[in-house]
Amino acid sequence: MVHAMLAERNQFVPASEIRRIYNMILGRDDVIDLTVGIPDFDTPQHIKQAAKQAIDDGFTKYTHNAGFIDVRQVFADKLKRDNGIDADPVSEIMATAGGMGALVLANLVLVEPGDEVIYPDPGFVSHYAHVKLAEGKAIPLQLKKENGFGVTAEGVSKLVTDKTKMLVLNSPNNPTGGVISNEELKKIAELAIEKDFYILSDEAYEKFRYDNEKPLFIGSLPGMKERVVSLFSLSKSYAMTGWRIGICTGPSEVIGAMTKLQEHVIAMPTSISQKAAAAAVEGSQDCVKEMLDTFKERRDIMVKGLQQIEGVDLQPPGGAFYVFPDVSAFGMETFELVMRILNEVNVATVHGSAFGHFGEGFLRLCYAMSTESIEKALQRLDTFLPKLLRKSK
Repeated sequence: MVHAMLAERNQFVPASEIRRIYNMILGRDDVIDLTVGIPDFDTPQHIKQAAKQAIDDGFTKYTHNAGFIDVRQVFADKLKRDNGIDADPVSEIMATAGGMGALVLANLVLVEPGDEVIYPDPGFVSHYAHVKLAEGKAIPLQLKKENGFGVTAEGVSKLVTDKTKMLVLNSPNNPTGGVISNEELKKIAELAIEKDFYILSDEAYEKFRYDNEKPLFIGSLPGMKERVVSLFSLSKSYAMTGWRIGICTGPSEVIGAMTKLQEHVIAMPTSISQKAAAAAVEGSQDCVKEMLDTFKERRDIMVKGLQQIEGVDLQPPGGAFYVFPDVSAFGMETFELVMRILNEVNVATVHGSAFGHFGEGFLRLCYAMSTESIEKALQRLDTFLPKLLRKSK
């Protein structure tokens, strides 16, 4: 019998704790699922129609490893219009297999073994995993409740060393909903230039912002074009999680290296998804506004309901579709609290420690679901958590 001798890197890449909870409740229709960030909207009709048309028109073969050039031109127009980023569709833009495809490729082409990469904690678990996959040294940047879970230049500067290769940004942030202010973004850009490091900007939730400040995008700021890799996923903005398509832009040298590596990993993103993505970003954006308005309404319901529950401390998130309440008052590890909630009232949440060491003491609840389900979940939590709080004192 041959024993599996797995490569050592497997030991350092964590499995998703979100999926751990999600897998526990698969097939259970008695559970209200607040775990995985999947918009409950269907992909808009004009996007689906573009995919069907692409099939009928024979766009079913290999494309350039960076994607169809006409699709990349559409992406270039989107980047200029929405994000203020000037990018050459030939050499500075590529289509990727969702935001995730861009994240892993960027890490593999930029990070050398031993390079330090600063990443947000609590944050999207794959940010850490990809640094470890590239054999870099992952340096957690604590996102603090008192700062609205936004990254600050001061916080970053305390972690920068002569080994710092890259900073990962994610605004709005998963899991907290925290947003980096434009003022801080400018300061972070100045710091990157001064200390000479790259920035990997994960813009997966670019459309999901609830404040009135028109956002800046760090790749558009002066002096940043040659040191920022920005990725834009269509998964959340257009309810296309299963289509696995994203946009990535950055310096031509970096995009060229990522394209070469993509050739050996997936060849290119699905041709049909590329055509659908072009229809998404150049077509009517009414579908995005409708989604955003709905999510804002749901956010307000979730925030108001949780704020009224004894022992729960929550400030409204600035973006995305998650809330990240402080539940440290219950005096137990958050995974234990998650399991108590699941077993007692059939509501599935995610423990904050699933998103890094500094997430302990918090829960993540996703509100990408119907208002009816949110209100039912809040009722269940309100019947259980105050009783649990009194028992813990």
